[in-house]
Amino acid sequence: MHSLIQLSIVVLLLPLLSFVILIFFNRRLPRRGDFVGVGILGSAFAISAYIFWSVIVQTYDPAFRIAWDFTWIDLGNVHGIGPLQVRMGIVIDNLTAIMLAMVTLISLLVHLYSTGYMAGDKNYGRYFAFLGIFTFSMLGIVLSDNLFSIYIFWELVGLSSYLLIGFFFEKQSAADAQKKAFLVNRVGDIGMWLGILILYSQFHTFSFEQIYANLAAGKFAMSNAWLTAAGLLLFMGCVGKSAQFPLHIWLPDAMEGPTPVSALIHAATMVAAGVYFVARIFVLLTPDALHVIAFIGAFTAFMAATIAITQNDIKRVLAYSTVSQLGYMVLGLGVGAYSAALFHLVTHAFFKACLFLGSGAIIHAMHHEQDMRWMGGLRKNMPWTFATFTLATLALAGLPLTSGFMSKDAILAGAIGFAQVEGGGVFYLIPALGFFSAMLTAFYMGRQIWLVFFGESRTHLKPVDNHHHGHDAHGAHDDHHDAHEVHEVSWNMRAPLVILAALSIFFVYSPNPLDGAEGWFMKMIKTPATVVGPANHNCATTLVKAASPLMAEALPAVAAHGATDSPAVAGGEHATAKGEHAFADPRQAEIAHAAHAAHFPAIYISSIMVLVGISLAGVVFVFKIIDPDKTAQAIRPLYLFSLNKWYWDEIYEATFIKGSVVLSKMLSWFDTNVIDGMVNGVAFLVRKLAFANNSFDKYVVDGFVNFTAFSVNTTGAVLRKLQTGKVQTYVVMLLLVVFGYFVFYFTRLLY
Repeated sequence: MHSLIQLSIVVLLLPLLSFVILIFFNRRLPRRGDFVGVGILGSAFAISAYIFWSVIVQTYDPAFRIAWDFTWIDLGNVHGIGPLQVRMGIVIDNLTAIMLAMVTLISLLVHLYSTGYMAGDKNYGRYFAFLGIFTFSMLGIVLSDNLFSIYIFWELVGLSSYLLIGFFFEKQSAADAQKKAFLVNRVGDIGMWLGILILYSQFHTFSFEQIYANLAAGKFAMSNAWLTAAGLLLFMGCVGKSAQFPLHIWLPDAMEGPTPVSALIHAATMVAAGVYFVARIFVLLTPDALHVIAFIGAFTAFMAATIAITQNDIKRVLAYSTVSQLGYMVLGLGVGAYSAALFHLVTHAFFKACLFLGSGAIIHAMHHEQDMRWMGGLRKNMPWTFATFTLATLALAGLPLTSGFMSKDAILAGAIGFAQVEGGGVFYLIPALGFFSAMLTAFYMGRQIWLVFFGESRTHLKPVDNHHHGHDAHGAHDDHHDAHEVHEVSWNMRAPLVILAALSIFFVYSPNPLDGAEGWFMKMIKTPATVVGPANHNCATTLVKAASPLMAEALPAVAAHGATDSPAVAGGEHATAKGEHAFADPRQAEIAHAAHAAHFPAIYISSIMVLVGISLAGVVFVFKIIDPDKTAQAIRPLYLFSLNKWYWDEIYEATFIKGSVVLSKMLSWFDTNVIDGMVNGVAFLVRKLAFANNSFDKYVVDGFVNFTAFSVNTTGAVLRKLQTGKVQTYVVMLLLVVFGYFVFYFTRLLY
C-alpha cells in the first residue's frame, strides 16, 4: 500500500475518532473536550498538508493518480448476474489532495472559532462531536473511488447536517429546518441512487475507473437517451446537496444551526459535495445532460442573487449568495469549464467561510442580533472583522486582485465560448445570466457592507416589540445595547478570519491576477479525458471531453483504462498511446479556442458589472441619492417577489405539500369507504350466511335428528309397556287379539 494511501486513511479516521471520544466522554473531559476536537483536526490538517505538498508541489503532474481497493462484500456467483462483489477503495489524485487540504483546514478553523463562539452552550461537547462526524463524512466522499462508497458517505453527510442544523432542537424553527433539509435532500438522493442502479445494471460494478473503461469500450448496451438519463439522475444528487433549483429551498433555512456550522456547510462540506460529485462523473455526462446542467446552474445563480438583494438577516444574505455561487460552479461544469468550476469551488470555500465566520463574530458582538437594519457603524468597534469581511466580500463580488475574480471570470469566459460554439441563440442566456448575477452579487454584498459597518449604529431604532433573537442564540442576552458595547472578538475567533481572508487573495493561486490559468490550480486540475465509443447501433454516441475550454489548447483525449479495442470514430483523429486509442473532439477544441478568445472580454464585462453593482449599493445605502424604502414601494410587487424568495416555499406548500395531504386524505377515504367498505361488506355477508347456516343447522338438521331421537324414544317407551315378561299378560293380549279378530270378522259378515 502506498504511503500516501495510508496517510489518507489516517486523515479519514481522525475526525471519526474525535466523534467517538467526544460523543461518549465529553462530560468527563476538561472544557468538554474541545481541545480534543481541535487537536485531532489539527493533526488531520497537518497530514493533509503533507499529502498536498507531496502531490501538488513535489510531483507537479496533472495526471498523478494512485488507488487502492479491497473486496468488501463477496456474494459469489449469483444466478443471472455472475460473480457479484462490492469493492471499496481510495483514490488520490490532484483534486483529492486539494480537497483534503481544503476540508481539513476549514474544519480546523471552524473548530478553533467555535471554542469562542459556542462557549457556555449546554451541549458544547456534543457540538464538537457532531463537527467530527460531519468532517469524516465529507472526507469519505473526497477519498472514495466508487459510486457505492460515495453514496454511503453521501448519506452520512445528510445525517450530519440534520444533527447540526437542528442542534438547537428546543426551537421549533430549528427542528423544522433540519427536517426540511433532510427530506428535500432525500428527493435528490433517490434520483442519484436510480442513476447508480442504471450504471450498475450495465456494468455490474460501482468503480469509476471500470465504468469509464466500459463506456470507452462501447459496452453500454442501452441507448444514448438512457446514458443521458443516468447522468441527469446522478446530477439530482448534486441538485439536492448543492441546493440547485428546484431543491434549493433547504439551504437558507439551514441557518437555524450555529453560525460556525453554516460556515462548514456552505464552504467545505455539504454543498461542496454536490459539485465535487459532478466533477467525478463528468466523463459520463452526455452533451444533452451538460446542457441541462448548464441551464440549471445559470438559473440558480440568477434566482438566488435576486433573492439575496432584499434579505435583512445577515446570514440569510450569505446563504442565498452560496446558492448563487454554487450555481456558477454547476454552470461551469455544464459548459465544460471543468477546471474553472472546481477552481471556484476552492476559492469560494475560503472567502465564504470567512464571510460566515465574520457574520458570526458580528452576531456574537451584537448579542445575537442578525437583522442588518439594526446594525451600522461596526467598522470602528470591530476593525479586524471589518477588514477580513470586506476582503472576503471583494472576493465574492469578483473584484480584481482577489481569488473570486480569477475563478468566476474563468467560468464566464467558458460560458461565452460555449454559447458561441453551440450557435448562440438561447445558449447566450447562460453567460447573460452569469454576468447579471455578478452585478447583483456586488450590489447585495455592497448593501451588506454599508448596512453593517458604515454609518451610525441603528440599534436604538429597533422596535421595542420586535424581539428578534438570533438563530443560534445559546445563552440569555439583551437584544438592546449601545454601539459602545460592541467590541472585537477574541483571538480564537479572529485568527480564522485572518487566515481565510489571506486565502482570498490572488497570489495564493496565481502570480498573474488577470489569468488564473497561469496558476498552479488550473495547471494541476485538467478536464478528464475519455472516449465513449459505440459498439453497436444502440450504444451511446461518441463523447469526448477534451481539456478545459479555458486553456488555449485541448489535451489529447486518451481512452480510459481497458479501452484498447475501441473502434475508430468517423471524423475523429486517431492516435495511440501505450496501445490505447485517442480521439480529439473538434467541438471541444473549438470551445477551448472560443473561451480563450473570450477571456479578456469576460474580464472587462464582469468588472464593469461588479463596479455598477457596488456603485449602485453606494448610491442607495451610503449617499442616499435613491431612497430604498420609496423604491421598494414603487416596485412593490417585484420587491415582495424577491423578499418572499420567489414564493417557492408557498408554491411547494400549495402544490407538493398540500397535494400530498389531499392525496393522503383521498387515499384514506378510499381505504375507509372502498377497501374497508368491501371488507366490511364481505364480513356482513359472511355474518348473515353464518346466521342462516346456524339456523338451518339448528332447526332443520338438528330438528330432524332430535325428531328421530324423539320418535325412537317414544316408540321405545310404548313398546316397553308391552314387553312386561309375564306369561299371563301375553295370554291376555293374545286373547284380546283373537277377540278383536273375531269381532272384525263377524262385523264384515254382517255388512
